[in-house]
Amino acid sequence: MAVELPKLQLVKLTLHKSGVLVMAFNRPENMNSMLPESYAEWKQVMEFVHASDEIRVLVVTGKGPAYSAGQDLKSSYVPATKDGNEIVRLRKNVTCELTRLIITSPVPIIGAVNGPAIGYACTTLALFDLVVSIDTAIFRTPFAELAFCPEGCSSITFPRILGPIVANDMLLFSKTMTAKEMHQRGFVARLTKPDELMHVTMKLANELAGRSQTAIQNSRLLIRNRDLVDELVQVNEIEMDELYRRMISDDARQAVARVFARIQAKRNGTKPKI
Repeated sequence: MAVELPKLQLVKLTLHKSGVLVMAFNRPENMNSMLPESYAEWKQVMEFVHASDEIRVLVVTGKGPAYSAGQDLKSSYVPATKDGNEIVRLRKNVTCELTRLIITSPVPIIGAVNGPAIGYACTTLALFDLVVSIDTAIFRTPFAELAFCPEGCSSITFPRILGPIVANDMLLFSKTMTAKEMHQRGFVARLTKPDELMHVTMKLANELAGRSQTAIQNSRLLIRNRDLVDELVQVNEIEMDELYRRMISDDARQAVARVFARIQAKRNGTKPKI
């Protein structure tokens, strides 16, 4: 019986006969920046993966020249009111649950990074089982300049994978890292040329899908043991609670406005007014 995939707009799903599900961020005209609805749709995908017996591997990638530019700053604006704060809280809850579903994924997740990976799109890669990237991709977490805080469990995954100093450079100073640098640090497992990315990724995914699923599941339970999963889930909740406080703060609202004005001015060839 054919598997009925969720009907989505901001991400595109393709299910292969091998049981490999490919999810692609699908806003190429906006560098796949994420609207609030993008997080909700990704959460739907993860709920589908958790509920389905047909999915053996999930591949996450992007359409067009970017993996994802992270949160869409224009759409993230809400008024500094009680109702506005409630909107932020509800969005926070969606992202928190999405991250939990990624952490507890019943199948391996492979990131196929086809271009810039920014913000949440970058931090969640550290929760995947494998990351394959084109050699020209960049990775960036501009939380400090937005007056935000680390999310996606990056407050612990980045120091453990990259080392504390490099993690600080990314999380506190918004350091842009190249794919080659991330490969050297062990964040990216394999580098490819842009035209080879999906061929290499799908070969790996199909190979994994064709192996004993019991062996894969048991191996992942050993690698991602209960203590680690529980720790990540707890850190996710702590980070998201702090991020909520940050996002409704005056300094964060002002910082987001400054960054957005700078981006708009750059696009228009003018100087920012704030």
